[in-house]
Amino acid sequence: MDTIILGVIAVVIVLMAVLLIPLIVELRRLVATLCQTTEKQLCPALEELQATLKSIKSITDNVNVITEDVRQFSSSIQNAGQKISVVNAAIDSIASSVTIRTPSFKAGLKTALSYLIANLMRKGERS
Repeated sequence: MDTIILGVIAVVIVLMAVLLIPLIVELRRLVATLCQTTEKQLCPALEELQATLKSIKSITDNVNVITEDVRQFSSSIQNAGQKISVVNAAIDSIASSVTIRTPSFKAGLKTALSYLIANLMRKGERS
């Protein structure tokens, strides 16, 4: 009985070896073919990816340059706005000064002319 069991085990091992060896060889060929195919298809994709990344970097650099230009432009506009505010304040100051002086000058001129006319009439009465 032990011999039969050993014989069956030996036959099973031989069958497994006969079946597994071609399977392992076929798997090895499949893996080699898969590696070659992947390499052939992956290399152009990687080159295209590198070109795309270079293009994106170039675009990013251009956006950074434009952003810096916009910042400088914005700063220039801000400075111009501040200078316009200073000029506007000076003009308001001059305008308010002229507005105050004009009625004062008018009142002074009216009083001076009235006094001058009154004195001229008195002088004419004396003569």
